[in-house]
Amino acid sequence: MLADLNSGERVTLQVSPETRTLVVHCPTATGRYEASHIDYDFKANPTAYFVLTARPTCVNIQPVDAKAATSLTRGTRERIARPVAYGAPRPATASASSALASAAPAIASAAPAAGADVAASVVAATTTWIDAFNSRDAARISALYDADAVLSDTTEPKPRIGAAAIADYYRTAAQHPTQRVALGERSIRVFGDTAIDSGTYNLFEMRDGQATLTPARYTLVYRNRGGRWMIVDHQTAPASR
Repeated sequence: MLADLNSGERVTLQVSPETRTLVVHCPTATGRYEASHIDYDFKANPTAYFVLTARPTCVNIQPVDAKAATSLTRGTRERIARPVAYGAPRPATASASSALASAAPAIASAAPAAGADVAASVVAATTTWIDAFNSRDAARISALYDADAVLSDTTEPKPRIGAAAIADYYRTAAQHPTQRVALGERSIRVFGDTAIDSGTYNLFEMRDGQATLTPARYTLVYRNRGGRWMIVDHQTAPASR
């Protein structure tokens, strides 16, 4: 998921070859989201380019060829945070939250995610966590954690240990219906049945009709339990802008 793409910026997304739809979610002043989407076969077109232009409700998504994209690139700037998005295998969809301020185009390019199958499965596990977090469903989020997992949020006085404590942590989700998380830079390491996904993310939220963006760092440690990657340790902390 890509958040806070502004007019005149360009960014590269990595999506699963199985992705069939690119979706852009645009926050509104009421805290809701409008959506624009385009169907696209990424398996048949491993590298794709799209131009996003603002419209009254959300954005227009227009695919362009490599030649046109090269020309447009000269008139855009690379997004500083360089966020990377991974298409979730469950709802074969690449998703983006956009905050385009004017009619100036933004350009996004997409390519299939690289790496071994095991690393891809860890990517999918974190994508599942993002989807669950953005659903604001506390039960759905906490179900991704191992029974003995530890969650350490540096804004809290002590870690949450165990499934019950972590479920309690996420019960506040419904109190923040507009919160969305979008990954930034990340690193994935796999050690047998243990995997570590660490990097940065941005937390987006509408407050009093204003969009807020809070940068943070995260580490997700997974254990493979019967073919399923479960979170056994989760650390999160605010990051400087």
